[in-house]
Amino acid sequence: MEIFTIDAGTFLCDGGGIFGGVPKLLWERQIKADHRNLIPLAMRCLLVVSGERKILIETGAGNKLNKKFVENNGISNPHRLLESLEENGFSPSEITDVLHTHLHWDHCGGGTTFDEKKQAVLTFPNATYHCARSQWENAMNPTPRENDAFFEEDLLPVQKSGKLNLINDNCELIPGLELRIFNGHTPGMIVPIISYQGRKIAYVTDLTPLTANIPLKWISAYDLYPVTAMEEKLSFLREAHENKYILFFEHDTQTCCASLRWDEKKGPLVERKGDLQSFI
Repeated sequence: MEIFTIDAGTFLCDGGGIFGGVPKLLWERQIKADHRNLIPLAMRCLLVVSGERKILIETGAGNKLNKKFVENNGISNPHRLLESLEENGFSPSEITDVLHTHLHWDHCGGGTTFDEKKQAVLTFPNATYHCARSQWENAMNPTPRENDAFFEEDLLPVQKSGKLNLINDNCELIPGLELRIFNGHTPGMIVPIISYQGRKIAYVTDLTPLTANIPLKWISAYDLYPVTAMEEKLSFLREAHENKYILFFEHDTQTCCASLRWDEKKGPLVERKGDLQSFI
């Protein structure tokens, strides 16, 4: 097995949204906001190569978004995903699987692209696209609070292609790639856990978007079910600490990976930060 970090660019997000009820006085010690209270977020994907399988975890925002949306959300480079794949020696046609942890636009938008007729088509034509069934059903009929996070052009081409695989429960996608389902951020969010060189790498997606979100109460205002999200985070981070998982962060622009320590009063805290290679 080989693992490649794939860069899909950055965007800007409201700092208060990422840190929920945590006062800005506290969270701005961890990450600085601009004059509009926006903070930069990465869209850091992961490519897992195992035998004939090339599994791309997440696809970022993609290149279909209109100019106003790109400007309003500070999206740095809508074409960065494919550029990064090429820099690592891969073409879109080589990807056999696309795994979306969930279907918010900043996680799955790059899975489709516009053709010459401005029709949305699969970016990875030979890939099977995977997500949780409960997340797919949620995206097809979202609550008013979440409906702005899903775009039809990200989803319907996958459905129409016949290449959609819906995951019902925790499972292994391939040997060494475990999928865990969580429901606090959004129903059916998948956290992939990769067994690699004797370690486990957990792609924590929006379970904890940034290293600054690791403290128990530092949860996002975007979590649909905040108490569930906090309980899930506590349980998983305890498991991660006890088993020495490497946490891989999708959205943290400053830190790719981290390990944990545990404080009897405060709970999970960052022990060490670094790039993936520094941990393995």
